[in-house]
Amino acid sequence: MIQAIALLSPVYVTLFWGLNFVLQKKSANLPRWILGIFLLFACLLYISHVIFFSRLDHLYAFFESIYLYAGLTLYPLFYTYILKLTTIRLKFPHHLFHFLPGILFGLSTIILTLLLTPEQRIYYVEHILIKTNLKAINFNGLPGIRGWNFLLSRIVFILQTIVYLILIIRIAIKHDKVINNYFSNTEGKKINWVRNLSFTAFSVSLAAIIFAMLGKSYFIHHNLSLLMPSAFFTSIFFLVGYKGNKQTQISERLYESEINPEKESNAFSFSPEDNLKARLLKLFQSEKIYQLNDLRISTVCESLHTNRTYISKLINDEFGMNFNEFVNKYRVEEAKQLLRSKANNKYTMEYIAQQAGFGSVASFSRVFKEIEGTTPGKFREKYSSFN
Repeated sequence: MIQAIALLSPVYVTLFWGLNFVLQKKSANLPRWILGIFLLFACLLYISHVIFFSRLDHLYAFFESIYLYAGLTLYPLFYTYILKLTTIRLKFPHHLFHFLPGILFGLSTIILTLLLTPEQRIYYVEHILIKTNLKAINFNGLPGIRGWNFLLSRIVFILQTIVYLILIIRIAIKHDKVINNYFSNTEGKKINWVRNLSFTAFSVSLAAIIFAMLGKSYFIHHNLSLLMPSAFFTSIFFLVGYKGNKQTQISERLYESEINPEKESNAFSFSPEDNLKARLLKLFQSEKIYQLNDLRISTVCESLHTNRTYISKLINDEFGMNFNEFVNKYRVEEAKQLLRSKANNKYTMEYIAQQAGFGSVASFSRVFKEIEGTTPGKFREKYSSFN
């Protein structure tokens, strides 16, 4: 019973989120659809575990090719999801090389399986995978060659774990910086959950390496030990599905300026004589453009007839902030004025947040506390006692 729960839990979680995302319209949210494919590949991986630990040796001998293909395709798929989510252009056919290890090991394994006799397939599973745990493989003979093929695939998996983890975290950090310089309301747009889970991801990677080194034979002989990795990976995949479901797709090509900066520089006319800083301050202080709920730096650029490069550089250099921080500074000041007013005591926090330009009360409370060191409610209480 315990073994069944341990084996099936990650299958159910990955299958649930995978089907949920894949059955959605692909064109409506391509990154989420790719994440669904990723989770279904993870499901195949855990189905292979069910077959192996259920001691269906002959079936597993055939299914191992799917196991290796799915396992070595997981990280490239998640990397693809992150790239599409951040609107970084995929460079085809160069990007397809990321999927070669899974294809090569999957094909080589199924070819070796077909070359083996039924007796050799059982021998491979029982004696090489379980009993010897790849420690004493005899290279002579097809079962031994297949054993070395499996061992090499584990080494590639370990390398993938380290390389893709670094790549994904670097992209997540870079993307969140771009988001802060483009949007005023960043809820659902950042992928800081990838960065925040980086330590967990590192733990997952470390665990995957340890499990790869221990081999499946260890867990065959210690059934209760399956509970730990099962709970671990079930929780991780549930979080990936949950966060992916809440993640907002960004339609803007945020990295266009990095690809072709001259194109953006020529998008608007701008002369050095223009006092861009004064016009920017007027736009915020007099016209209160920050009250627009979905204010973006592109909206400011259109209002000032300039481009994103100039505005972003001006805000970064002159005010020492990114666009998101610059806008939120004005929004918090607006909210403080509203909260201090006795006439506004009858209004809800939802109304105050909306009037100041915030996308939600949660965002309003978080930003207000970050800047003022207290919540909007406590700030209102403090000034209510003076009125």
